[in-house]
Amino acid sequence: MRWPAALLSALMLLPLAWAEQEVADKQQELEQLGKEIQQRQSRLVQAQVDKDKQLKSLRQAEKAVSDSAVSLRRSEQALQQSERKLGELEQRRGELEAAQAEQQAHLASQLRTAWMSGEQDHTALLLGSDEPATLERMMVYYQYLNQARIDAIEDLQQTQQALEEVTTAQRQERDRQQQLHQQQLANRKQLQQRQQARQQALSELEQRLSRDRRQLDQLEENRDVLEAAISQALEALAQSQHHHGLSDQKGVLPWPLPARLSAGFGSRRQGQLTWNGWLLSAPSGREVKAISNGQVVFADWLRGFGLVVVVDHGDEYLSLYGHAQALLKQVGEQVEAGEVVALSGDSGGLEKPGLYFEIRHRGRAVDPKGYLAKS
Repeated sequence: MRWPAALLSALMLLPLAWAEQEVADKQQELEQLGKEIQQRQSRLVQAQVDKDKQLKSLRQAEKAVSDSAVSLRRSEQALQQSERKLGELEQRRGELEAAQAEQQAHLASQLRTAWMSGEQDHTALLLGSDEPATLERMMVYYQYLNQARIDAIEDLQQTQQALEEVTTAQRQERDRQQQLHQQQLANRKQLQQRQQARQQALSELEQRLSRDRRQLDQLEENRDVLEAAISQALEALAQSQHHHGLSDQKGVLPWPLPARLSAGFGSRRQGQLTWNGWLLSAPSGREVKAISNGQVVFADWLRGFGLVVVVDHGDEYLSLYGHAQALLKQVGEQVEAGEVVALSGDSGGLEKPGLYFEIRHRGRAVDPKGYLAKS
């Protein structure tokens, strides 16, 4: 994706900003572009916040799916146990019914035998016997018959009671099984819903990541824009040789402001991008000073770098001061070493306030470490 021709044209004209008529023609376009870029950067910040929320939502969805899967597994196991218990009860019922039928047949046989022998008067038989031994045998025999009938009746009653208990247990287990089945259906539905929520969270996160990748592409374009602006500044001032560069000041130049180095030259910035200068951490509003004599050739807002001032030191040496809170010099102004040119800040979307500082020679970035005095 290339920059709009209007913006490229405006950037090419910036090093010649002291030609007021040409700058005035493009100033309104630059202001409008600046507003649009600020809106895009605000959306990028919000997208990062939303991305963090989506990660949290994804974590919650994953846990919810896990909980639903556990609940579904438990209900399935409970349903299997219920099926086994019903099978055992059904087997027990069959055994009891068989025992009941056998006991009923046995009792019926006893009653039938007793009825058939009831035609004779048992009392008369007992009274008519002259032998004590016979009498005793008859007494024992009838007692045995009576006790056998009593035992058979009691066994039958116990079997019938056991059958009633089994029937009740079967009914209760079927009711419980129905409840388990309903719970299983509810758990399955909940699992499906949570899986859908998880998939939605994943899709939204992928969209956020895709937008982040596009933002990375924009950072690369930012670098191209900066390269183009600096190249134009060099070309516009190629004939201006009243400054003598920085070669004879290596290792003794002052820092642009007292600060802590948070990202050095060549360190990784994002993805495959690296820093072409130094990122210095400092509170907002600190004075930013020119490292050497020179002329301001760029002082405006630049995408990815916020408010930027560029100073030409001659011999194709440039120093750049970015992410400023305010610019205190205009294009075309001469500055002395140590003269305040800007205030530190966080414009251009810098996460923490400070200053981006860069030195270029013949259009290429060089490590400031070889030029600035040791802190």
